[in-house]
Amino acid sequence: TSATSYSATVNFTLSSGVIGDNTKTVYVWFRDTAGNISAVASNSITLTVSDTTAPSSPSVSINNGDTSTTSTSVTLTLSATDNVGVTAYYASETSTTPSASATGWTVVTSTTSYSATVSFTLSSGSVGDNTKTVYVWFRDTAGNVSASASDSITLTVSDTTAPSSPSVSINNGDTSTTSTSVTLTLSATDNVGVTAYYTSETSTT
Repeated sequence: TSATSYSATVNFTLSSGVIGDNTKTVYVWFRDTAGNISAVASNSITLTVSDTTAPSSPSVSINNGDTSTTSTSVTLTLSATDNVGVTAYYASETSTTPSASATGWTVVTSTTSYSATVSFTLSSGSVGDNTKTVYVWFRDTAGNVSASASDSITLTVSDTTAPSSPSVSINNGDTSTTSTSVTLTLSATDNVGVTAYYTSETSTT
């Protein structure tokens, strides 16, 4: 509406910006009925765009994809991408997603396309074959955490513990006999299982 002294509050939509701080300047002109256009006026504001995109394409491979290992020391081949930069990774045998502030994150140099081979120690297992799964997450500067990636490997643990507490008793502990035929009372324990015994009158193992 025509007015000799115009003032109003109106809505305006700034153009979008890149993540971070963006200086936005708005220019305005005024026109009258005769078509005369005023000089320009302007004002600036900083538009801060937050990073809400988590790292994507997370991947992990244990020992270059090997299916089994006899050592708890393994290598993890990691990779992920991010629109701003991957800044940390988190590796665990627990599938629960860590918070961005959890202890256990390993900080890396920020990069939009991250890949690395790192060392990892599997938890110990019982004697025999143990399936071990490693989960990995990636984090960016804004604290966005990726979905998890995982890989599994069979940890084979060898039995290196000999049977213990061996004992033998002849004829229930008798001190003498008139017969070469005797009975032996045997016992032993083992962490996995006693599977055989060997008897002899020779002391060589």
